[in-house]
Amino acid sequence: MTDHIIIGGGVIGLTLAYGLACQNESVVVLERGTCGRGTSRAAAGMLATDIELRAELHALAARSRRLYPLLARRLERETGIDCGYREQPFLLKRKGREHLFPAVGQIDPRRLTTALMYALHARGISIEEQVDVTRIEENDDFIRIESNAGIWTGRTVTVAAGRGSQALLDTAGISIATYGVKGECLAVRLAGQPLRSILFDDAVYLVPKADGRILIGATELPHDETVGVSVAGIMSLLQAAERLYPPIRDAVIEEVWSGVRPQTVSGLPYIGVTDSSRRIFLATGHHRHGILLAPATAEVLVNTLRLIQKEEVR
Repeated sequence: MTDHIIIGGGVIGLTLAYGLACQNESVVVLERGTCGRGTSRAAAGMLATDIELRAELHALAARSRRLYPLLARRLERETGIDCGYREQPFLLKRKGREHLFPAVGQIDPRRLTTALMYALHARGISIEEQVDVTRIEENDDFIRIESNAGIWTGRTVTVAAGRGSQALLDTAGISIATYGVKGECLAVRLAGQPLRSILFDDAVYLVPKADGRILIGATELPHDETVGVSVAGIMSLLQAAERLYPPIRDAVIEEVWSGVRPQTVSGLPYIGVTDSSRRIFLATGHHRHGILLAPATAEVLVNTLRLIQKEEVR
């Protein structure tokens, strides 16, 4: 039996697993598909704490923002992978006005999840992919997880499976209210890459990356969980991007993709213990802010999980 089972191998689940592993806790990560290939892969990686964020999340976002440089440096030391963390100007255009933030962070979500996986493997943490969990069962002293690949037991389970979290929790008799919000993005490359700032308005954002690409996103389609990228979605993004930054018309499209973000009815993520259980924990419903809030979400849960474990030992 392991100390902690984490269901979900996106940036939230992997960051939590890494935080627990750094405290010498035993962890198993169960991922329905391939780690880092879901919504986390679709994100642009902006770490803007003052944009599109509810007031209730500002403190958590600020804490997460402070943790990111430390996390990125530590992962690079352990794995040799540069997670793409850097700070650069951020220009917000809204209601006819421009607001310049001189130093806003960004991370490369794909590099981040890869680095987390390498670091977890190096620490001996088990990451099980293609595992479709079918039931979560709570007993007095442990959690039992049933799946297509077998049975796992642990002292706790944290459900960090994005949009899939609701169905998983239903099997344990725990209800949460979430829905999917589809987002479409594309990556382009512009000769000479003259763009040095993140550009953002109400219709689109442009995020220049260290590898020379510019990420353009993102549509927002509530209650749409379809697979694929629509022509209408990409056209709307390109038109908005050209209005914001006219030179983008000369760029070459390299990639298009979509993902489904988990949104809650309240607009706030579920983080922590449930009302009805001291062994089932939640880390889901972050919507557009999963990358931004991952380190602080993990920190909150690591502290909570270790505190509960200490209380059980007494």
